Amino acid sequence: GEAGEASDASGIAAILGLPHPARVDDLVLVAHVEKGLPSSAVEALIERIDPTGEHVEIMDLVPKATYFRRKAKGQPLTREQSERIVGLARVVVESLRLYGQDSARALAFLSAAHPLLKGRAPLDMAKESTLGAAIVLKLLGRADAGAAA
Repeated sequence: GEAGEASDASGIAAILGLPHPARVDDLVLVAHVEKGLPSSAVEALIERIDPTGEHVEIMDLVPKATYFRRKAKGQPLTREQSERIVGLARVVVESLRLYGQDSARALAFLSAAHPLLKGRAPLDMAKESTLGAAIVLKLLGRADAGAAA
């Protein structure tokens, strides 16, 4: 329902280090994506799910030169980059929810090859595109229902 969507949006905002996450709903999140997320959102997301950088690096989400240039100039990321980052953040929020906010267990699930993804790791699929992230969310929904994990 709508309450769940609002908390999803605020959970995503919190993971991305956006200001006042509790007040962020879907429309506010869309506005952030349209004007471009701050480069700090990438760091916040990686710090939350993979602090060692073993499975996710900044350049998986934003080309390194672009990232550092935009960061240095205080410019936001592009809309496309922002959409991919929000897609991955949604997957992270959902996997943390599924694993009781246990980052290590969520990362273990996300980084392991999965038979329903033809042996690809959910994290690799989720960071490639918004469609990949949507497929992983569906997988997490099935795991939540007890059909796969």
